[in-house]
Amino acid sequence: MRNRKVFNQTGLPAFLFLALCLTITPPLRAQKTANDLRKQQVGKTGLVVYKTGEPAALPYDFGKVRFLVDSAATNGAWSLVEITEQPGYKTPMHRHNSWDESFYVLEGTLTAKVADSVYTLPKGSYILIPRGTPHGQANLASVPVKLLLSITPSGFERHIKDRVELFKTVKPEHSEFATKMDSLRKKNAKYIEILGSWDAPKR
Repeated sequence: MRNRKVFNQTGLPAFLFLALCLTITPPLRAQKTANDLRKQQVGKTGLVVYKTGEPAALPYDFGKVRFLVDSAATNGAWSLVEITEQPGYKTPMHRHNSWDESFYVLEGTLTAKVADSVYTLPKGSYILIPRGTPHGQANLASVPVKLLLSITPSGFERHIKDRVELFKTVKPEHSEFATKMDSLRKKNAKYIEILGSWDAPKR
């Protein structure tokens, strides 16, 4: 009986101490889910390195394109595309409601209509077009224009990739091309909103 009494007297304070610790200790944080980890990674850019001529230029309906940095490399933050547009190319007036778009002219001369203004942009020029701004672009010169196109956030380059795939099966001179291109624009309506035609200045 003496030993049992001693056990109860010495064990009770230990029990109370343990209960007190459990009361004041904050609960362990739940393990991070895969979705939490993905959210942390958004906007982080991975290493991208190319040698001269990489990646290969791909033909599309009015020139060729090189996809330098896409969504996978930046987790959707931005993308970078090199575009070469042939003489006579002209887009309709359009806007990108969720993307900022910028052009740096590497070769040739770009003509850009932004809202009510028209800009002639020779080699070395740069233009940033904020999201939601009506604009159109054209190559009115007799030589190709080469551009670095930056898109923030990324996404719009998928429309250009679809144009590359379309060009593999239907060329611009084919009677079905205009219809298929219109279908492509409808498919990618979240990337580009077509507003109508515009009159480019004569050179």
